Amino acid sequence: MAMEDDTGGSRKRGLFLDLSQEPFAKAARQTNAEYLAAFQAFDIDRSGFIDIAELSNALQAVQHSVEATSPGVSNRLFPRPFQVTTCCWLCARFGDGARLSGTQFCELLDYVRNLKDIFNEIDVDTSGSISCAELHRAFQLSGVNVAENVVAQVGRSYDADSSGTLEFDEFVQMRLEWDCYITAWDRATSGNTVIQPERLLQVLEEVKRSMEPVGQSLQRQADVPVFMSQGLFFTSMFKVHRPFQAQTCEWLIIRFGEGNLFLTFSQYSAMLVFMKEMKSAFCKLDANASGSLNLDELYNCFAGLGMQLPPQLVAQIGQSFDRDNSGEIEFDEFVQMAVEWHEMMQQQSRFTEQASGRISATDLQELFGCVRVLYRVRDGAVQTMRAFSPHACRWLVAMFGSPMPGEAFAQGLAWNEFLTVIQYLKGAYAKYLTCDISRHGAVTTQDLWVALAACGIHMTQEVVDNIRRCYDTDSSGTFEFDEFIQLLVECQLYDQVFDARVAQPSTLTPLNRLNPLLGPALAAAGSANGLVTLDKSAFFSMAFAVPRNL
Repeated sequence: MAMEDDTGGSRKRGLFLDLSQEPFAKAARQTNAEYLAAFQAFDIDRSGFIDIAELSNALQAVQHSVEATSPGVSNRLFPRPFQVTTCCWLCARFGDGARLSGTQFCELLDYVRNLKDIFNEIDVDTSGSISCAELHRAFQLSGVNVAENVVAQVGRSYDADSSGTLEFDEFVQMRLEWDCYITAWDRATSGNTVIQPERLLQVLEEVKRSMEPVGQSLQRQADVPVFMSQGLFFTSMFKVHRPFQAQTCEWLIIRFGEGNLFLTFSQYSAMLVFMKEMKSAFCKLDANASGSLNLDELYNCFAGLGMQLPPQLVAQIGQSFDRDNSGEIEFDEFVQMAVEWHEMMQQQSRFTEQASGRISATDLQELFGCVRVLYRVRDGAVQTMRAFSPHACRWLVAMFGSPMPGEAFAQGLAWNEFLTVIQYLKGAYAKYLTCDISRHGAVTTQDLWVALAACGIHMTQEVVDNIRRCYDTDSSGTFEFDEFIQLLVECQLYDQVFDARVAQPSTLTPLNRLNPLLGPALAAAGSANGLVTLDKSAFFSMAFAVPRNL
C-alpha cells in the first residue's frame, strides 16, 4: 500500500484497490460455476435476471458454500445478511439498478470477495468490524492523509446501526460510493496530483451522473429510510435539475485548498465529506425536494446550526448568495453559503470563552487573519488580503458594537455583531474589487470617488480629494482594502451623524455626546454669532482636513 499522497497515477490503491480488468481474469470471474449455481437457484422464472429482493438470498446461498470450506468468523464472506441499501448499491454498480444478469452477478461476487480480503486486512484486531482508528489507518496507507475526525465522519455516514464501527456490508456501501468519487478524480486528473476549479466542476457533474442509478434505486425502495439518499449527489436528486456553478468550485477550493487554487486528493476527500454533510442538512430543510430554500427555511437552517441570527441578517446573507435573484437559495448556492458560514461557526468559541461574550479590536484583528470568508478567486489566483490595521478594527468595533455601561463607544463585538461585520465586509469587498480597474488588488486614488459612490457615499470631487490626501499618507496613490474600510467606516459614520443632525437638530449624536452641552447649544443658537452652518460637503471637507497619521 502506498504512503504518499503526491505520487500521481490512479488513486485505486490500498483501501481502494480494484479488481483486475485483464480479459482472462474477467472471463474467469464471469464463468465461476459456484457463483452461477447460486444465481440459477434464485432465477426461478428463468428470465436470466434476479432483482434486489432476491440478491440478498442469493448472496447467502454463496455464503453457505464458502462456510463449508472456510470455517471461522474472520473468513466468512458475509458475517450477516446484506441490508437492502447495500443490495441497491450493488445492483446499481453491476446491473441496471433493479436487476442483475448471471455474468453481472458473478462480477459482483468477485468484487465482494475482493473487498472481504481488504476488509480483513483493515480489521487488525479481527473483531469482524472496523473501528474509526482502523479506518483512519487504512486511509493513510492508501495515500489519503485526511484528519481522523474527517475519517470518523466518513464512518458515521455508513454506520446504519450506530454501533460505532463498520460491519462488512456497511463497508461495502462505503467502498462503492468512494469508487465513484475516485473514478471521477482519475478521469479528470489523468494521473496528475491536483485538480483545478474547472476540472472539479467536471468531477462533481460526473459524480452526479454516476450516482444516478443508485439514487433512483434507493428512492424506489419503500423500506429504505429516506435519509440514506440524502447525502448522495445524483442528477435527479431534486425536482429541478441544476448543474453546479463554477463559482461553487472556487469557494470549495478556497475552503479546502489551504491557500492554493487547486485540491490534492486528500483535500478533495475532505471536501466530499463536507458536501455530503451539507447535502443531508439541506434535504432535511427542503421537505418537498424542490431543491431550494425560502427565507424561513434558511432561518431554520442557521438556527439548527446553533446560530440564532437576526432575521434581517439572515435576509442579507440569503440575498448575497441568491445569484439568480429567484428569491430562494438553491442547493448550489447553499453549498457556497455553507462553505463560508461553516467556517464562521468554528470561530464562535472565541466569544463564549470571554466573560463578557465580546471580543476586543485586538481579538478582531487576530481573527481576521484566520478566516477565509473574504477571499475571492480572480484572474486564476486566490485573492487574499493583508491584515487589518488595529485602527481599522477599532473603527469597525465602534460602528457595529454596542457600548457597555461606562463606555463612550463600543470597545468590543458580540457574536452576532461580529457576523454582521463579516457580512458588511463581504459586500464592501465585492464593490471594492469592481472598482479596482487596474486589477492590481488595490483601488487607486483616481478610482476612490467611484468606490465610495458604490458604497453609498456620494461626495463632490473636492471632498474626495480631501479624503484621499487625508488617508494616502505614504503618497502611494493606492488604497489597500483595510485602508479603504477604515476611511469608508469613518465616512459612513459621519454621513449617518450628519443626516441624524439634520433630521433632529436637538438630538445628541456620537460626534457630540461626550459634550452634553454642545448639542443643545447648536440647536438653540441657530445662526447666532460665532456659529457656522455647513452643508454635508463642507462638513466632510473639514472633517478630513487633517491627515490621519498625525
